[in-house]
Amino acid sequence: MKINIAYAPDDKYVNQTIVSMQSALEHNSDVEFIIMYSKLTDENIEKLKNAGGKLRLLKMNEEDFSSLTLSHWVTIQAWFRIKLPVSCPDLDKILYLDCDTLVRGNLDELFSLDLSGKFLAGVKDVWGVHKYVKRLEMKSPVYVNSGMLLFNCDYCRKEKFFEKVIDFAKNNEKIIEFCDQDSINKVADENKLVLSSKYNYMDTWWRGGYYEFSGGEEEDYLAVRKNPVIVHLTGLKPAFKGCGNKFKDEWWEYAKHTAIYEELKRDYENSAAPDNHEPFLKQLFSIKNEYQGKIKTKVLRILGIKIKLSSKEWKE
Repeated sequence: MKINIAYAPDDKYVNQTIVSMQSALEHNSDVEFIIMYSKLTDENIEKLKNAGGKLRLLKMNEEDFSSLTLSHWVTIQAWFRIKLPVSCPDLDKILYLDCDTLVRGNLDELFSLDLSGKFLAGVKDVWGVHKYVKRLEMKSPVYVNSGMLLFNCDYCRKEKFFEKVIDFAKNNEKIIEFCDQDSINKVADENKLVLSSKYNYMDTWWRGGYYEFSGGEEEDYLAVRKNPVIVHLTGLKPAFKGCGNKFKDEWWEYAKHTAIYEELKRDYENSAAPDNHEPFLKQLFSIKNEYQGKIKTKVLRILGIKIKLSSKEWKE
């Protein structure tokens, strides 16, 4: 089966994109990669061309997105994904992946899904969903993470998905927090297929493993963590010192099979471990949340002494 996978890297994320591409190639035989970009160096374009698989380069015009809201941790490239269906009029389905992903299995089953009447398929986010749904006044109770989206291109083109997302983003700046992700969720709302966590498994190690699933969703999340098809490496990435993701070693195994492995090793050795020391004043006094599994604990710190104020288990 023909598999179409799209990424939107800037120069900083090209190497991580190549590792993700390599992982997809090791489990799928007929893959075309789509690279949406606005500014990439010639060197990085050559790296992508030599990464393996068929390659389609899509030069995006930043002016198409310049008036849209950006979060401080997000670059304009995050908006590019919404234009995939109209930018590839010859394709019926496209899997968009963030650059910090691993494909650990065959994608034929995913691409065989019936998306009739749906803009896209995606996986429910790991936390904050109820707040996000309420803030956006969504009809669906499910807010999906946009790091993995399977687009039904025909339906998106027919129903003007790109135009609708742009329109919502321009007219709702005051309520948007997660720019493209919020806008995609609002427009797709009840016209999306919700998938198992196996297609966008997020190990929240950097937040004490905290998640907000219950019932069947929790059973699915805990079951698929052993062998997900697609892993989304949230938090600090394996390419840098300090990453605690359970799939970090596997990421390096895929990296070994790329032409940039030695470069990745050098960059890793030159990276600095994260500074976990808090500013002096916060060491004297702070109130913050700490997380473990489904438990959120509010902690007061006074003169280095930690006092647990309350603990709450998330329940749907």
